[in-house]
Order: sequence, then C-alpha cells, then structure tokens
Amino acid sequence: MTAWILRRVLQAVLVVWLMTLIVFVGLHAIGNPIDILIGQDVDQIDRARIIAQLGLDQPLWRQYLSFIAGALHGELGNSYVYNVPAIQLILQRLPATLELAFAALILAVFIGIPLGLFAGLYPRNPISKLLMTGSIVGFSLPTFWVGLMLIMFFSVHLGVLPASGRGETARLFGVE
Repeated sequence: MTAWILRRVLQAVLVVWLMTLIVFVGLHAIGNPIDILIGQDVDQIDRARIIAQLGLDQPLWRQYLSFIAGALHGELGNSYVYNVPAIQLILQRLPATLELAFAALILAVFIGIPLGLFAGLYPRNPISKLLMTGSIVGFSLPTFWVGLMLIMFFSVHLGVLPASGRGETARLFGVE
C-alpha cells in the first residue's frame, strides 16, 4: 500500500511539473509577453528597463527555475491585469470555488451515488435504463452548453438565481 501511495505521489509531482513546463513554454511561444504588457508607444529605454525588471532578459530556463522557486515559496508573481500578487487574487476567489466544490460533492454523494446504486442493482428496471441514458447523454454534452442551458433555466425561466456571478467572493456559504 505504501509503495502504491508513493508511486501515485510521484506521478502527481511529475504531472504538475510537466504542466507547469508546458504552460510556461507555451506562454513564451506565443510571442514576447512584454509586447502585451506595455504596448508600442513606450520608448526603447523604458522597454529595456521593464524587461530587466521583470527578468525577461534572462534565458528561458532561468526564468522557469525562478518561477518554480517562487512557486515553492508561495510567491506566484504579480497579476499583470490587476497589478497585485497573484496569490491574493487566488485567495480572494477561493471561497466561491470551495462553495462550488462542496455543492458538487454534496450533490454527487446524496443524489449520484444512490441513483447509481439503484441503476446497478436493478439494471432491467425502466427507471434504471432512463437513469443510464440520462447519464450517458449528460456526459456527452459539452459542459459550456450545459452551463448556458442551466443559467437560462434557473435565472431566466425560474428567476431563482442571478444570471451572472454570485456576488461578493469573500464569503463562504453566505458567512464572512
């Protein structure tokens, strides 16, 4: 059991490392990030200063190692859009993310598992066949389309949920 857990942990570390590498190289492959950040109206002296300040004058491998070292210390850099530490934005939005995750977990445990057990125990039952068909159709539909249809149903037709957003993200289950 310990060997299995150790192997899974090592696989997870490998996957996270490969994903960070792919995203990091991919972001640099689409073009120079500085062109997006400062625009064309900045003179060459200011441009060179900003490039050096952000460390973009370093080789790509050194930039990556610097990013990994910072990430291991919880320093994910600054958001170029909001000009604040990225970890601050993540922590600010974490309550809304946890709320969605727990709601999905509760639905899966209290609705999905009992319905799955029923369908597995009584496979020839018409209700089981309907559940299995619904499950296959549900997995086959694109999630963005399902999301749009759910928004339209719950906000436009029923009017029980807002059409966009959920309000302040600093509250968890409505509690600060």
